[in-house]
Amino acid sequence: MLNNAERFTNRVAYYVKYRPSYPETYLDYLVNEAGFNARSIVADIGAGTGILSRLLARRVSRVYAVEPNHQMRLAAQEYCKDARNIAVVNGTAEATTLPDASLDFITAAQSFHWFKLEEARREFNRILKPGSKVALVWNVRDINTPFGKEYEKIVKQFCLDYIGSGGGSTETLAYRMFFKNGQYEYRVFPNDRLIDLETLLGYSLSTSYAPTRGDKNYATFIQSLKDIFAKYAVDGTVLLSTTTQSYIGEI
Repeated sequence: MLNNAERFTNRVAYYVKYRPSYPETYLDYLVNEAGFNARSIVADIGAGTGILSRLLARRVSRVYAVEPNHQMRLAAQEYCKDARNIAVVNGTAEATTLPDASLDFITAAQSFHWFKLEEARREFNRILKPGSKVALVWNVRDINTPFGKEYEKIVKQFCLDYIGSGGGSTETLAYRMFFKNGQYEYRVFPNDRLIDLETLLGYSLSTSYAPTRGDKNYATFIQSLKDIFAKYAVDGTVLLSTTTQSYIGEI
């Protein structure tokens, strides 16, 4: 059995090339309403290949991209090599290695559901300055469009580790337990993508729950994705309807 840090080791190439980014409207929200600024020091926990870390680096003073998976860290170092205010750190949500009271914000993009909740909260309280906030964010597929419904059905059928809904997190109890007094600000931002077949396949294979080459479900998973792409494609692309969902509060 793989531990959570190892789940993405053989998916890094797909992750780098095919994972969606985050919309400028979300970054604007962090600056204009959530308090991020050019002096802010931020830790991006579970940073993966550095997608959000690199976006944040343009708007804050310093980003610590904390990631436990070695291959992901190597990819983040390459992806963020031109951003001199990013430091890629070998650490986890529960043991970041960062100094006490050193951060203005913590972000976690597509990673909160991997955390050991109580241990992560203790660690975050240690490394955050008093009164600072945590920002959780997911890119979540719309499972109510015709394409989205069929895609979700395929994922549930062939991805045996899949327990989510649309690739995000819908567990509000975890948020209430994590944030101070159960209070947080929830916001949603459009993040639709028109994607070709290569991107559909690569994005699907980048997920932690997708079958890998050699698994019994792999071939039928790929063929099913090709089939729904052929069904819904217009001029060589399909619309992957997605929202960026944000949760911000004190802990």
